[in-house]
Amino acid sequence: MSNRYVIEALLRPAVELNTAVVSGMAAYVCVQAPWAVALAPSVSYVTAAGFAALAVTRTHQGMKIIRYRRNLRRLPRYVMSTKQIPVSHRRLFLGRGFRWTQKHTQRLQDTLRPEVARYLQPNRFYLGARQLEMMTEHRLPWLGKLLSADTPLNPVRPLPPVGGNPALHGIEPDEKDVTLALGERVGHTVVYGTTRVGKTRLAELLVTQDIRRGEVTIVFDPKGDADLMKRVWAEAHRAGRGDELYIFHLGWPEISARYNAVGRFGRVSEVASRVAGQLSGEGNSAAFREFAWRFVNIIARSPGRPG
Repeated sequence: MSNRYVIEALLRPAVELNTAVVSGMAAYVCVQAPWAVALAPSVSYVTAAGFAALAVTRTHQGMKIIRYRRNLRRLPRYVMSTKQIPVSHRRLFLGRGFRWTQKHTQRLQDTLRPEVARYLQPNRFYLGARQLEMMTEHRLPWLGKLLSADTPLNPVRPLPPVGGNPALHGIEPDEKDVTLALGERVGHTVVYGTTRVGKTRLAELLVTQDIRRGEVTIVFDPKGDADLMKRVWAEAHRAGRGDELYIFHLGWPEISARYNAVGRFGRVSEVASRVAGQLSGEGNSAAFREFAWRFVNIIARSPGRPG
């Protein structure tokens, strides 16, 4: 089908392959049996070359349709080791993506049409494999492992547990590396996403680049993700900045940087004030707070009395 028009039609059968097959057969006939199409041998090779060129062109167009439909179901594997993360003093690497335009909005809207659901949902072979995997979990565990093997040789391998909607990335098969100028980081950046869709992985990617760039990096993690803390620790030591790393965690004082709030003071009474200041001074609690202050003050003064 022609690509000259504004409205695309990508969620459809790859009819270009039909033309490619016919053109390929015609090229074969022109070379092997030119008499069957009433062509002279001197002309048959030129005609065969034309049919072959048409077959290659239509095959490329048909594979583009098939690739687009495949991306809507399963995104291509994209993995990157720590050493492969690019570090620049001008740009910040964010991952792979594309610039969202009107055509991507139209493509995403097309995926919501009920008549194209068969191009988005897993086929019956995939569903049958998942059902067979559940049935053979205890009887034939080796068969379940074979069906769930994450390898390109397994045509019914499970979808990756990344969550989200693969169509958001699949609508653009040609993704590129996305970077951000470091000068744009002076403003605030917010990342939205539901549970287990990669927000922490993105944070690790940004933290890794900041640490390797030699910048002062402060990470606040209210959730207390152990994987994020391990990643920060590993990247700091990998960059040779292990001595500059400080971890503050109330739940793990043995690895946390600690500060003695009453270790330094100008007056002895400041010790009692800092400790008793944590108590409520309203209502009946005022009496207990006053008692705590006097009791702590006496203890704080005791070591200095003999000397």
